[in-house]
Amino acid sequence: MSTLDLANYLLAIGKAGVVWGQRRTDVATESVPSGNVQARLYGFPKWTLSLSAPPSVSEEEAVVWRALLLGLRGRVNYLKAWNPAQVVPRGTMRGTMLVDGSHAAGATTLNVTVTGTGQVGNTILSGSPLTIGTGIGTSQLVHTLGDATAANVGGNSDIALTIEPPLRIAFANATAVTWDKAFTYFRQTGNAARWRHYGGNNKVHQEFAVDLLEAWN
Repeated sequence: MSTLDLANYLLAIGKAGVVWGQRRTDVATESVPSGNVQARLYGFPKWTLSLSAPPSVSEEEAVVWRALLLGLRGRVNYLKAWNPAQVVPRGTMRGTMLVDGSHAAGATTLNVTVTGTGQVGNTILSGSPLTIGTGIGTSQLVHTLGDATAANVGGNSDIALTIEPPLRIAFANATAVTWDKAFTYFRQTGNAARWRHYGGNNKVHQEFAVDLLEAWN
């Protein structure tokens, strides 16, 4: 297995329809007599990603699309991807971010620190993507809920963020937090890939698309 990087396909993907979503495993049961509904969580949610080309692409762009679709090898290989519409978090806080303190699986608060006080007063706003960790199965993409401002804690710039989904795994103190192109890893949901070409002097290339689901192993 190998990992493809979205950066290598931006020539074509930059003009694609990009659809992010979340697949959940909740199960709801309803009492017939009372009508009460009880929801149970049977697993952590996964991010979904769908990429689709515009009605027609150039021959050069078609080459890139084919490289992506064939390079995924069905469900074998991974795509390391981020949202081209959300390259950086909302707000002004930047710098080298690290997890501040150990965090247990299931936590919905993420404490982040930047060494030094240069980020004090800067913000991370609601709807910002962040990636905790780096590897397949050892990292997690989260989004912030609500706005937060960095404060001076022990001579560093610390910020407490409310996140979704909850942490899937535990993270140790000083784990890297990626804010520039916050990413996760995907695999194709199906085994097939197809596209359409029309010949003649003005070649037309159509119907490039792929559906992906977050993968942890």
